[in-house]
Amino acid sequence: MTEQPPRPHLDQQRQQFGHRWMALTSDNHILIAPLISFAAFICIAAGNRSIITAVIALLLQSLLFQIAVVSHIRDLRLRRLAYMASPIIVVLIVVIAGVLAKVVGIDSGRFVATAFSAALTLGVIVKIFTRVAKAPVVDTRVVINAVTVYLMIGLFFAYVFMSLSAASGDTFFTQGPNQPTSVYLYFSYITLATIGYGDFTPAHTTGRFIAVAEGLMGQLYLVTVLALIVSNIGRQRGGKQVSQETSRDTASTDDSPTD
Repeated sequence: MTEQPPRPHLDQQRQQFGHRWMALTSDNHILIAPLISFAAFICIAAGNRSIITAVIALLLQSLLFQIAVVSHIRDLRLRRLAYMASPIIVVLIVVIAGVLAKVVGIDSGRFVATAFSAALTLGVIVKIFTRVAKAPVVDTRVVINAVTVYLMIGLFFAYVFMSLSAASGDTFFTQGPNQPTSVYLYFSYITLATIGYGDFTPAHTTGRFIAVAEGLMGQLYLVTVLALIVSNIGRQRGGKQVSQETSRDTASTDDSPTD
């Protein structure tokens, strides 16, 4: 039996890919998470029609799990192991949740997909907002992160409305059952922005109270958190004014990888 010749070049490529992916899912590229979240939402919206989009949505959720959960692990070796195992962990979570949902008589496929996505979206919101809260200097990057949090809140509540509809097994809107997924996203952002056209309204008390909570959260976030951040652009913690050049240097140092 002949021995396989060593393949150092292939091993080196794998290591480089691993390092690049870990860097991509780190805090330095946190704004990739919202893009993945919205892509997953689109795939979930089409998941009932195509198995391919359902698989893509599951892969995207695995990436979000790495960004929202695994990237918080400080130990480098343990984090690498968790990165490799994260697709299996996500599949296990989805399967277990699906079985439990089936036992209690819930539309398991839709409920598991939306509830798990809501949890991942909430994890991304917490991670981005933590960066906003801990930023040593309020600069343009902090403002972008704060706006991203606002957009992600709307996506989170869209998932909540969809999971609530799947859990109840009843129509969520008074305008009739079987509304497309895009309607939930539209209703969420209209509620978050406190516009309230009234073309779609929740049919039950739970949905109405959640919609009220989203409207209050959206309004308070804009007039307090975002307004406070924008009014303090260029200032360090404690109110000291800094130049834009110093702000960029500080942000670059803060975003440098620690591993």
